[in-house]
Parts: sequence; structure tokens; C-alpha cells
Amino acid sequence: MALLDGLRVVEAALLAPNMLGMHLADLGADVIKVEAPGAGDYTRHVGAAKQGELSFLHLRWNRGKRSIVIDLHTDEGADVFRDLVMSSEVVVEGMRAGALERRGLGYAALRELKPSIVFCSLSGLGQTGPYRDLPTHGVAYDAYAGHAPPETSDDGFVSIPRRYLDIGTQAGGLYATIGVLAAVIHARATGEGAYLDVAQADAAVSWNATRLDPLLSGKAPAGAAGPNMQEAVRYQYYATSDDRTVLFAASERHFFRRFCKAVGRDDLVSESDAEFGEHGRGDVTLRRQLTDLFKTRTQAEWVQLFLDADVPGAPVNTPTEVIDDPHFQARFRFIEHEHPDVGPLRLLATPIHTEDLPVTLTPAPSQGEHTDEVLSEIGYDKRRVDDLREREIVH
Repeated sequence: MALLDGLRVVEAALLAPNMLGMHLADLGADVIKVEAPGAGDYTRHVGAAKQGELSFLHLRWNRGKRSIVIDLHTDEGADVFRDLVMSSEVVVEGMRAGALERRGLGYAALRELKPSIVFCSLSGLGQTGPYRDLPTHGVAYDAYAGHAPPETSDDGFVSIPRRYLDIGTQAGGLYATIGVLAAVIHARATGEGAYLDVAQADAAVSWNATRLDPLLSGKAPAGAAGPNMQEAVRYQYYATSDDRTVLFAASERHFFRRFCKAVGRDDLVSESDAEFGEHGRGDVTLRRQLTDLFKTRTQAEWVQLFLDADVPGAPVNTPTEVIDDPHFQARFRFIEHEHPDVGPLRLLATPIHTEDLPVTLTPAPSQGEHTDEVLSEIGYDKRRVDDLREREIVH
């Protein structure tokens, strides 16, 4: 059995909030994706990376789910949604704040039907606060949280940073997943459901705690940046003889001395070194010596020396290089399936390792692919489904 075998989730989500359902499906939950008529979840077509006409965002985020199309703007469509909820433990609202409540399907209404329901709203800026109704996309959360300070482009425009990671969207899905699983455990034990309000912007802020906690405690001036590692020496990148790079991270005294002994350079040891956190900032002489030293071996040879001598470090990879990294090849599992529209796919599986192989996941569904199947499971006979489809309540 998969870890979440038997957990049924009703998901109404667009774009990055789909990751909450993805994490649950990856662990074996039955995630029923409720889509609107028409475009449905347009994640299928956004993003630069595509396989045929379908976005890799959709192929990853919506894998393992089943799709049903319901017109929630109609009373009968809302009734179908309620019937789905009655056979489920979790509702995911991955849209703008209050989207389901406006259709009479918010937490308060659903709790009246099923007191044990877990309802998670995963949105950009949350259900409260002055920005609640501000339309947003991914960069907004990291811009708000201080992760993406402005840069000036080569032609003089203020711009989004060149090296940008979408922390808020990724972290938001993870925090929401943790909350849902905790709430399910609580609901199964007590019969009481829970309402979870998770904002991607809040998640981005939380991942900036290293910088923000000192400010909140009055220990740093307003606007202080995090640690600038560019001047560090003993915790730094170094080029290798094969035009690759390693991270050298021997900031503790005992690690640095161990390294110096391993390479026959005890002359680099200073008796004034701090025991912990000695980065050697601004020591240009030592940095030049280490630069010359690291150019004498390949990246792989340095990583092996770090292993043999018990010295902190790591290979520095591009996305292309990490796929060939032996540790990546030894650790990561993959989802391989034949998508009916785009052919064979090989995707990263969940990084959560268990004794069993990853859950066998179906490809990301086409819109409404499982409408008949899901409705039959909750007791709708063919005549009723055909009637709903004829009147365009479901598709």
C-alpha cells in the first residue's frame, strides 16, 4: 500500500497551487481535479518548456490526478461538488481568496455537510490582510518577501534578478501539504475537520527567516541583507582543473586543518583561527593560494578527497551536469509513463524515500478525462450522468 492509500482529495486549483495535490498524489492519495468548462486549468499551456502542446508544469504538477469537469456556477454543479466532498477527506482550494465560498462551497458550508472535512485554501497572499484580493503571479511572493531584490539590466532598465528561484510557489505547496496531513491525522482521531489558510507569500517570508528574525529582534538595521559570501575564503567556490567548480566549506577549525593535512599544506593553518564559522573573509592571500591549489585536481578528485579526509564540500553543477552526477543517479527515482498526447515521459519522482518504489502514477489527465468514472464511484448511474452532460452541468 502507498503511504496515502485511501485518502481522497477534491482539488479545485490553477497553476502553482496544483503542487499541493501533486505531493499528495505522489504518496498515493486519490486526487480528483475539478475543472471548469472551457479552458479548465490553463496550466496545461503556460511556461516555456513544453512537450508538444502541453506544458511540463502541467505534466509534473497534475500527474497522478483524475480530472472531472463541473460547472460550479450552476446549482446542480455545486450539488455534484458536495457529493464528491461527502466521499472525500480533503478539499483543496488553489485559486484566488474566497473562490469556493462565492459559490456556496466554502469551509463553513461544507463543514455543515461533513464535520470531519479538511479544507485547505492555498493562495498567493492569503485569506486576510490588505493584499488579499491583489492579483499575483509567482515572482510576486519572492519580491514581497525580500528574495528577489531589483537589478539593473544591461540596457539600464530596473529588472527582475537574472538568477531567480521561485521560492514562494514551491514552499507554499510544501507547507500546505504538511498542514493537510497534520489535519487529516487530527480529523481521523477526533472526527473534527480543520480550515487551513496557506499563502505562497507567507511561505516565501518564512524561508527568509535567517534575515528577518534578527531584524524582528532588533539586532540588525532595517533593510540589512543576509550574509554576503562573495568575500568568504574557507567557505567558497573554487575552479578545478577540468573547468568545473567545487564548493569548499571547511569553515570549522578542525575541518580546515584536516584539509590542509590531506593536501600537504599545513603552512596554510593559522593559530588565530576561530573554532567555528571561520570563513576567512577578505583574506586575499589565502584565497589566491586556495585558487591555485584547487586548479591542480578535477572536480571528481576533489570530491573524493573531501570524502576520504572527512572535509565539507560539494560539487557545483549546472542543471545539465546534475543529471550526470553519480550521487543524483544513485539517489533519485523517476516516474516513467507514456502520455497519450505527448508520448514517453521521464519525470523526477518525489524526493521522499521509502522502502517501496515510488507510487505508480498515471499521466497528467486531459480535461474531464475521468468525469464518468468518478461520478459512477459516488453512485451516479449512466442515465443521470448523461442527463447532466446533456445540460452541460458536467463534461
